[in-house]
Amino acid sequence: MMQLIPFWLLMAVLAAVGLVLALVYIEHKRITAVRSQMDDQLRKLSLAVEQSPVSILITDLDGSIEYVNPAFSVVSGYSAAEALGHNPRILKSGRTPPETYVAVWATITAGNVWRGEFVNRRKDGTEYFEAVTISPLRGSDGKISHYVGIQADITELKRALAELRSSEERLLLAKSAAGLAIFDRDIYGGGFAWDQRARELWGVGPEEQVSFATFIEGIHPDDRAATLAAIDGALDPRGNGEYRAEYRVVSRKDGCVRDVAANGQAFFADGKAIRIVGTLKDVTAQKRLEKELREQRGEMELLGKQQVAAQTAAAIAHELNQPLVSISAYSEAALRMLRGGTKSPEKLVRALEGAAAQAQRAGRTLHDLLDFLHRGAAATEAVDLNDVVREALAIAEENSYGDFVPVLELEAGMRPVLANRLQLQKILVNLLHNGIDAMRAAGVSMGAITITVRGLADENLAQVTVRDSGRGLDADTAHRIFEPFFTTKTDGIGLGLAISRALIEAHGGQLWADPQADAGAMFHFTLPFAP
Repeated sequence: MMQLIPFWLLMAVLAAVGLVLALVYIEHKRITAVRSQMDDQLRKLSLAVEQSPVSILITDLDGSIEYVNPAFSVVSGYSAAEALGHNPRILKSGRTPPETYVAVWATITAGNVWRGEFVNRRKDGTEYFEAVTISPLRGSDGKISHYVGIQADITELKRALAELRSSEERLLLAKSAAGLAIFDRDIYGGGFAWDQRARELWGVGPEEQVSFATFIEGIHPDDRAATLAAIDGALDPRGNGEYRAEYRVVSRKDGCVRDVAANGQAFFADGKAIRIVGTLKDVTAQKRLEKELREQRGEMELLGKQQVAAQTAAAIAHELNQPLVSISAYSEAALRMLRGGTKSPEKLVRALEGAAAQAQRAGRTLHDLLDFLHRGAAATEAVDLNDVVREALAIAEENSYGDFVPVLELEAGMRPVLANRLQLQKILVNLLHNGIDAMRAAGVSMGAITITVRGLADENLAQVTVRDSGRGLDADTAHRIFEPFFTTKTDGIGLGLAISRALIEAHGGQLWADPQADAGAMFHFTLPFAP
C-alpha cells in the first residue's frame, strides 16, 4: 500500500520548486536585459561604423576584404559589392613606396598596430592621400583572426600644408629681399621675441635672451620718449592698434647708429592689449638720401627766393630810380638857391614843387608795383582749419622736412574760417619749417612741434598756435623777426615771415611771435570765422 507524502513535506517541495522557478525567471530577466544592453551597444557600434566619416575596412588573414563602410565607397568610388572579396591592393596607385607595404605586413602579423600614409587611387583613376591605421583583431582564443583598417582622406590637408609652406617660403623670401626684421611682444605673458635680423640691428647674439627692456635700451636716448609714446598709443584699446614709429638704434656690438622704421599691429582681448607684432626696417640709407635731397631742395628754394628778391629789388630800383634822380636834382638846385641868397623865389618854389611832384610819382610807382604783385590774389572760402593743419603736416612730411614729432591740439566742431586754403597751407608749412630748423640748430632731434587750434568766440576769430622745442626767441629777435630781409638762419633771406604776416593781415587776421615762451619759439595767428 503506497505511503502518502506528508502534507508539510509536499508544501516544502512546492515552495522549493517555486523558489527555483522564481530564481530562473529573475536570471532570465537579467540575461535578457544584459542581452538587450549588448544588442543596443552593438547597434550603436554598428551605426558608428556605418556613419563614420573615415573609411573602415576589415580583411581576413589573407587580406581579402570582408567589410567596408559607406565612407569607404564615398572616398574610393568602389561600392561594397565591388570591394568584398578583393584585396586592398585595388587602391594601389604605384606611388606608395614598396617598402611601406613590407613594413605594414611585418608590423600587423607581429600583432602590432601600424600607422602611416598611403597614396591611393580611386576607381576613376584620381589619386588621393590617406592617413592609415591598421590593427590586428584577436578572437576569444587570443589568436589574430582579422585586420581592421581605418583610413582618413587627407588630400585637402596635404594641399593646404603645401600651400602654407609655399606661402611661408615666399614670405621669408620677401622678408629677406626687403631687409625686414620681425618682432613679437606677448604683453599678457611677458614674452618678447626677435628674429635674427632684429638681433643684428640691436647687436644682440643669436642665443642671448632678449626682453622689452633690451629693445628700449638699444634705442637712442633722444628717441626713447617718442618711441614709448607711439607704443602706448598703439596699445590704447580706444584706437585701431596700428603702430608706426621711426627711431635711431645704437648697436650694442659696435656702437653703429642706424635709423629704423617700425610698423606693427596690436591685438586686444576683453578691452586690453595682449600682443603686438610687426616689422623693423633699416632705413639709414633712405634717411641719408632724404637728407641730401632736403639739402638740395633747400639750396634750390634759397636760390629761387634770392632770384625773386633780386628781381623784385631790381624792378623797384628801376621804377624808383628816375623819380629819385629828379628829386635829388631839384633838391640840390633849391639848396644852391637858398645858400646863394636867391633873388627869384619863384624858381625856388618851382624846384621844391618839382621835388614834391617826383616824390609823389615815386609813391604812385611803388603803389602800382604793389598792386601788380597782389594782382590775381586767390579767392577766399569757408575752410576747416583743422583739415588745413593736417594737410600742412602731410606736406611737411612729404617734403622730407621730417625729424619732428607733431602734437595736435585741435578744437573739435569749430566753425570754418574765411581764408584761402593754399595760402594757409603755405603759412603753416613755413612755420613748421622754421620750427624744424630752430630745433636742428639747437641740437634737438625728434623734438615736438605742437599745433593748437581754438576758437575765440568773443572776438569771432580762430587762433592757431605753433610751438617748437628749440631755444626760443629773445626779446630783440621777437621784435625784428617779421622785418623783411631779417633772418636768424645762415641760409635764409628773411622774407618768409614777412610774407606770412602780410597774407594773414590780408585775410583780416594777425600774426605775432611770443617772446615769453618758456622753451621754444611760439607763433600765433588769428583768422575771422566765415559768415
